[in-house]
Amino acid sequence: MALNYGALTALTRDKYVPKLVDNFFKSTPLLAMLRDRQKEWNGGPAIVEPLIHGELSGGTSFSGYDTVTYPQTTPITAAKFDPKFLVQPVIIADTEVEQNTGPEQVLSLLEAKMEIARLTLSKLFSSQLYADGTGNSGKDITGLGAVLSASSTYGGIAVADMPTWAAQVNALSPAQPLTTSLMRKMFLDCSDGNDKPDVIITTKALWNRYAELAEGRITVTSSVGEKLASLGFQVLEFMGVPVVHDADCPAGYMYFLNTKYLQLRVSPRMNFTATKWHRADNMIADKCEILWGGNLTCSQRRRQGLITGLDESGY
Repeated sequence: MALNYGALTALTRDKYVPKLVDNFFKSTPLLAMLRDRQKEWNGGPAIVEPLIHGELSGGTSFSGYDTVTYPQTTPITAAKFDPKFLVQPVIIADTEVEQNTGPEQVLSLLEAKMEIARLTLSKLFSSQLYADGTGNSGKDITGLGAVLSASSTYGGIAVADMPTWAAQVNALSPAQPLTTSLMRKMFLDCSDGNDKPDVIITTKALWNRYAELAEGRITVTSSVGEKLASLGFQVLEFMGVPVVHDADCPAGYMYFLNTKYLQLRVSPRMNFTATKWHRADNMIADKCEILWGGNLTCSQRRRQGLITGLDESGY
């Protein structure tokens, strides 16, 4: 049974890709938080992210006819990030078509293939979001591993050149058990008034440890926490901020993220875009590809925090 490429392409783009994207952003807490933090990147060799650092100078009190001068300094610069590209093929072998004869069975096969593609792409994307972008010869997404550093160059800007361009990092050595004191200090280090982390992400073991520390004293009241809970994630709260666990979070890590300053910069032409179905070159099969282009960017590293070296033994 020959596949109708035009019908499959239309069905993939109109029905299955929107469903894939919706379930993709519901697959992990971090992806759920970043869904509303997407901005278009309209092409070019670099993704430019304007940064706010420091404060305006020149503000002062005055009286009567005082002479007032206004220094021409603005604490805004720009970080530059390389665009990264992901591809997830969807392949239907001729033998699979023969084993699933009839339009309804072929559609069921396509639906199963798209679900497998979604699961695979979610895992690939999520694991790269926690890494530093150096994987696969630097082709991977520039993730939290690059953002959460107190010393490394990020977005082309060195911490030595802009001291405020450093994240809050507490690397425990030797490993220590999680305490609310450690969490409170990091939370406050990342905060400035009401500008504070809006989600805390950690491993399942450390989430269990925090659940024991706060047993019987937690009620989820924040809108973000309620939203994550409605998506099926297990949610606790600390300082009014949701605490969730993510399977892709590195062992011994706890992230304090202010997602207001984290953006998924995406290409409108490669934002989970499906290519046309076509004949595969190197196999007896038909395929299409799901494409994504962009990168994760951060405009305020100092509002992001990370504790490493937390002891997970016993959990």
